[in-house]
Amino acid sequence: MNRTSPKISVGMPVYNGERYLKDAIDAVLLQTMTDFELIISDNASNDGTEEICRDIAKLDRRIRYYRNSENLGAARNYNKVFEKARGIYFRWNNADDLIEPRLHERCADVLDNNIDAVLAYGKTIIIDDLGNQIETYDDNLDLQQSLASDRFIEFYKRIRLTNVVFGLMRVTAMRKTNIFGDGTLPAVDYKFMAELALQGKFIEIPEVLFYRRMHPASSSWDRKDNERQQKFWQAKIGEFKLPETRLHVSHLKSIYRLETSSSEKVRLTLYIAKRLYFKKKKIAEELYKYICSLFGR
Repeated sequence: MNRTSPKISVGMPVYNGERYLKDAIDAVLLQTMTDFELIISDNASNDGTEEICRDIAKLDRRIRYYRNSENLGAARNYNKVFEKARGIYFRWNNADDLIEPRLHERCADVLDNNIDAVLAYGKTIIIDDLGNQIETYDDNLDLQQSLASDRFIEFYKRIRLTNVVFGLMRVTAMRKTNIFGDGTLPAVDYKFMAELALQGKFIEIPEVLFYRRMHPASSSWDRKDNERQQKFWQAKIGEFKLPETRLHVSHLKSIYRLETSSSEKVRLTLYIAKRLYFKKKKIAEELYKYICSLFGR
């Protein structure tokens, strides 16, 4: 890392985000830790997003703005801002969420002082489209177990909303995962966070640092709406092929790339096998559906 590189890279993927965009950018620029860059990747927005970004970028040299010639889908756009990051720590910031001014300072301090941690995050408050507080949300993902298998298993026991994906992460650990993939799996943020837990500890800071905006236009408004999820992650309507099967195969690949003991890998493999067994009906259904599609039925 050369001396001109910032300590923190913030990636802001955006598509038609004009309503909340300026507030989200301002919240990043008001951070007490100023050693950061803000990378904005505009997914071919057709509203006022481009104008807002270009105007603000002229005023602050820490901002780098990119515009895709076409909508790549959210997964590839999230990957793009990470690929352009130059910092040792990284976080995503949605174009409709807000953060406390001390988020970077508090989270960087935790990672600086805990070399075995890969993620630091603060407590979350859910807000609505007008910024009104809906609830204080307990993410419950303080995963400080020493063993990768313990962290991975606990992650799947506890996970609900993936607010912690907007915490501060260690770039070297992120690079050992597949990040958000190619958009052909649903809820790939869950998959990424599970695989990041294999790499190191998650540490929760006991103060509110993050405000997650939930509104009808947000991707997480209805996770069960497959068509909505397909369009968000892939930028098109297209079936997620063999999602459960591919998710678990991907986890197995991550496990066997992991630098850990054989006993740890065996334990993790048995856990994946157990998950597959309990999802056997769903997996059988998706395999049948996939085979039928191959023969045009």
